[in-house]
Parts: sequence; structure tokens; C-alpha cells
Amino acid sequence: MSNKDILRMSEIKLYFLDPPYTFKIHSYAAPQVDEIFTILEKYAPIPVTIMDSLLALRSSFIEAGDNVEATRKVMKQMAEVLSLLNRTK
Repeated sequence: MSNKDILRMSEIKLYFLDPPYTFKIHSYAAPQVDEIFTILEKYAPIPVTIMDSLLALRSSFIEAGDNVEATRKVMKQMAEVLSLLNRTK
């Protein structure tokens, strides 16, 4: 990964590890979820287990909608998966 992409993924991961408690969290995080996949598409192939986990979490994120607690939980889970990505590269 390029340094720019590594830095951005790290910023997203840090934000997702400790997301703020706000009623607009879903709308704030949605562009970042999309950005994760945009960045990862540039560096295919990504380990299948990690990609499958992220895709499942994306679905959970979408389902969470305006449920702040559910959204925050999924964000934290995504951060954990992104940490695994760093270990496999």
C-alpha cells in the first residue's frame, strides 16, 4: 500500500476504535466505510477471510441505520478487522 493509503486506513481505524457518541454517527461513518473498500480495491487480492469479514460488517453497518449503539459496535468490529489486515501484509 502507498504511504497515503496506509495513513488514511490508520486514521479510519483509530476513529472506528473509539467512535464518538452522536446521533449522526452513521452519516459521519458511512463515507469512511466506503473509503475502506475503495482503498482495498486498489490492492487486490486481500485475504479472503478479512474481505469476507469486512463485507459482512458493511451489511451490519447498513442494517444498523440510525441505531447509534449498533453503529458504534460495528465500527469497533471493523477496526479490529483492519488491525488484522496490518498483520497479514
